[in-house]
Amino acid sequence: MEYIIALGAFQALIALSLFIGNRKRKPADSLLNWLLICLFSHLTIKFIIYAVSENAMIQNAFNTFIDLAYGPLLWMYTNKVLNDRYRPQRYFYLLLPTLAAACVFFTIAVKIIYHPAKAESLLAYYNNITGYLILASGIIYPVMTLMLCYRMPAFWRSEQQLIRRMSTCFLVGPALWLIVNIIQPFQLLNTHDLHIIIRIVAYSNLLLMSVFIIRYRMVMQAINNETGDDVELPVPPDMPEPVMLVQEKENLSVTVQPVSMTRKAVLSETQQALIAERLALLMEEKKVYSDPDLTLEKLASLMKTPRHHLSEVLNQYLHRSFYQFINDYRMQKVLNLLDQCRRQEVTPNILSIAYEAGFNSKSAFNQYFKKTTGFTPTEYLKQSGDSVSVSIKEALSALQRSVQTH
Repeated sequence: MEYIIALGAFQALIALSLFIGNRKRKPADSLLNWLLICLFSHLTIKFIIYAVSENAMIQNAFNTFIDLAYGPLLWMYTNKVLNDRYRPQRYFYLLLPTLAAACVFFTIAVKIIYHPAKAESLLAYYNNITGYLILASGIIYPVMTLMLCYRMPAFWRSEQQLIRRMSTCFLVGPALWLIVNIIQPFQLLNTHDLHIIIRIVAYSNLLLMSVFIIRYRMVMQAINNETGDDVELPVPPDMPEPVMLVQEKENLSVTVQPVSMTRKAVLSETQQALIAERLALLMEEKKVYSDPDLTLEKLASLMKTPRHHLSEVLNQYLHRSFYQFINDYRMQKVLNLLDQCRRQEVTPNILSIAYEAGFNSKSAFNQYFKKTTGFTPTEYLKQSGDSVSVSIKEALSALQRSVQTH
């Protein structure tokens, strides 16, 4: 038993470290972090109880108050994924049963240390009440969460899969309670063995949830890192060799400065067209624009093309600055997803969509969104469906034309 608990706590700690160490966080990740903190605290408390206490009743029948927090946190997380404007602080009262149970839990723990005989009746009373509350919470919140989950658009597939798996794990508790109440009258197992089986299944279930979260985090990390891998693209044999690589630092800005056209072209128009085609292929197939740390140097490295050649193609052939070109692709993805949400009548999480598309600055995204669509993100959410739909489609058409090659 202790090994399962310790392994579960370790897995929860690993998952939490993956989220804390990740620079590209989604707005809903903070709630998932709280869920992991609860998992880790729950299993740590249980490990201490099994390691320190020799009282079988305390080991097998001392409900942990944290069980009451899982359902509300999962439900809040799902709402936050669906809608960035959702404020979980407004629903703090859902965690009041957890806080009340925590106070009683630690009171009983103190009594067990100093007055063990007087603690047994209070412990039995506490277990009865929290047992029914945990059972109700383990049914109501997962069902509500699954109902919300079916409203999620397809592009939240990873989150949807995680939420479904965790909801299923939480429903295991009530299912186990039902099975126990069915077989108990037949006395197939004695009470001690039955308690041990229940605890093993419950703690294995918590361990499984930690594994699901780790898998989700690794999938997200793999998606983010995919754009950082070297992409083997053919280099034309007649490409001139670079004379010098000059490192420049470009800042993200939504203001496009006019490009000087007086510089003499190093590449022929055919060579520029070839690089432009390879660039478009890289954007469409590898979606490198979703890398928030993408720079001209990094993009040139991915294309196996000298930096100044790529800059020449952008400025003189495509007539766009690097960041204007990249942000047009990012905005195109944002608008496609927003249009999909509107068709499915789903309230979009605009900021999460922006981060997914590669924007790493909320203010820059808001300015670029306003410049492209004529609305701020907040105004977009308040507008009527028809007027916004026409505006978004017009902006999307303009972006699609702008990202096409010369």
